[in-house]
Amino acid sequence: MRTPLASLFGRKHDIHPFEDVKKLETLCVKYDHSLVAFGSSSKKRPFRLILGRLFDSTMLDMQEFSVKDYKSIQSFNKAGGDAVLGSKPMVLFQGSTFESDERMKRSKSLLLDFFSGPRPQRVMLQGLDQVVVCNALEGVTKAGGDAPASTISVRRYRLKMVKSGSRLPRVELDEIGPSFKIELDRTKDPDRERWKQAIKVPKEVKAKKVKNISKDGMGKRRAKIHMGKQDYDQIHTVHHGEAKRKKAKDGPQHKEVLPAKRMKTKKRRASAMEDNHKGV
Repeated sequence: MRTPLASLFGRKHDIHPFEDVKKLETLCVKYDHSLVAFGSSSKKRPFRLILGRLFDSTMLDMQEFSVKDYKSIQSFNKAGGDAVLGSKPMVLFQGSTFESDERMKRSKSLLLDFFSGPRPQRVMLQGLDQVVVCNALEGVTKAGGDAPASTISVRRYRLKMVKSGSRLPRVELDEIGPSFKIELDRTKDPDRERWKQAIKVPKEVKAKKVKNISKDGMGKRRAKIHMGKQDYDQIHTVHHGEAKRKKAKDGPQHKEVLPAKRMKTKKRRASAMEDNHKGV
C-alpha cells in the first residue's frame, strides 16, 4: 500500500520499541524515514502492530495495536485490476470516537500520516483510483471486561468511474484489500513542548492573510466589499442627460414661481367668497 514510499525489512530483529527505541531510531535515521510500522508477535502479545512517528531524529509518539481478521491483498478477487502504483489514495474516517476520544484522535492522526502520502495542491480526477476507509467500531467491549475497546476496521477499495449521463461520472467501489481490524493497546504520548515544535508551521509556508477575504467550512472563498458614500446625482444612467436638463429647467425658477401662483389662487378664492357673501 505504501509502495514506492516505504522500505520493507523482513529479517527478524531483537527490538522492543516500548522498552528500548534507540535501535529503531538508528534504522530510521540511516534510511531517512520519519514513519515506522513495526510488526511483532509473542505469546504474551500476539499479532501486534506498532505505528510511530519521528521528529528531529527521535521518536515522537507511538501506538500499539492488536491485529485481528487480517486478509491479504492476494485473497481478494481483483477482476478490474489493482490501483495504479504510486497513486494518491483518499482516506475516509467514520465514527464519532475519532472526535471524542483523545487516544482515537491520535490514532486518526497516525493513520492519516501513513496512508495519505504527499499532499499536492491539485489532483487530477483520473488519479483518484483508491480509497482507504477507517471505521471506528462502537459497542465493542474488551474480552473479560466492561470497558469499551478502541477498535478500528481498515479496508481499501478501488474506485471505478462509469458513465452517468451527466458531466460527473458515477463511482463504484470494489474491495481490493488488505482488510483487517486493529484494537488499540499501549500508547506513548509525545512531550507537550516537542509536540508544539513538531506541529509548528514556518512563517514562510503560512498563507498570507488577505484583507476582507475568508474561507467557509467547505473551503469556498468569501469576500467583503466596502463601498463609500455614493452621489446619485453623478451616477450615469440611461436617461442621465435628460434628467439633468429637466432639473436645470425646473429647479430654482420653479421654487420661486410656485409660491406666487399659490398666492394668486388664494386671492381669487377669497374674492369669490366675498362676492357670494354680498349676493346673499
